[in-house]
Amino acid sequence: MTDGIAGCGPVPLAVTHRSRAHLRRRGGLVVGAVTLMLGCAVALSPEASARQPVRIPAPVGGEGNTFAASDACPFTLHTELVGGNQVFTFFDDGRFHATGRHLDRLTNVTAGTSISLDLQGSVDAVPTADGGSIIRGSGITGFVFFPGDAGPGDTETGRFYLFTGTFVATSDPSGVLTSFTSAGNSQDVCAMLT
Repeated sequence: MTDGIAGCGPVPLAVTHRSRAHLRRRGGLVVGAVTLMLGCAVALSPEASARQPVRIPAPVGGEGNTFAASDACPFTLHTELVGGNQVFTFFDDGRFHATGRHLDRLTNVTAGTSISLDLQGSVDAVPTADGGSIIRGSGITGFVFFPGDAGPGDTETGRFYLFTGTFVATSDPSGVLTSFTSAGNSQDVCAMLT
C-alpha cells in the first residue's frame, strides 16, 4: 500500500476487492486497483465529491504491498507499482473507476524471484444496496483472491490471477467475493513466480 491520498489511507496498487475498512482487498497491484477505492470514496467530504468526480493519478513508487504467505500465493508476495499512467476516479455515489496502464513488479520474497507485468485496462466498482459491491474489469488485469473468495482455483487458499479479457465479481458487505466470472484467458501469477 502507499502512504495514502488526501486522508483516504493507503491506496492499493493492484486489484483487490477489499479495502482497509469493509473492503479488505489486499492488493493493489497489478491490476486495477479497486479496493480501497470504495472506502476512500466514502471518506471524502461531501463538499469535495458532490460537485465533480475526484481523479487521482496512481502513486508510482513507494513501499508497495506485501501479502503474507497464503494470502495471495503460497509464499510471501511483494508487489510494487513501478510505472504507467493509471488514474483512479471517485464518485460521490460511492462508485470507483480505475483506468490506464500500470507496470507492476511482483516478487516471491521467499525465493527472491521477480517478474514484471504490463497491465492495461479498466476496473469499475459499484456499491450495492446491501453494502457489497459489483466489480467489473476489462483488458489485462490482475486480481488477488483471498481464502474464502469465489473464483478460480482452490477457494480455501489465496491466489492471484492475471486476466486478459473481462471479469465480473460480486462481494458481500464484508468484502468477501460471493461470485466471480471471467471471459478470455487467465494465468496463475503465483505459478509464474515459482
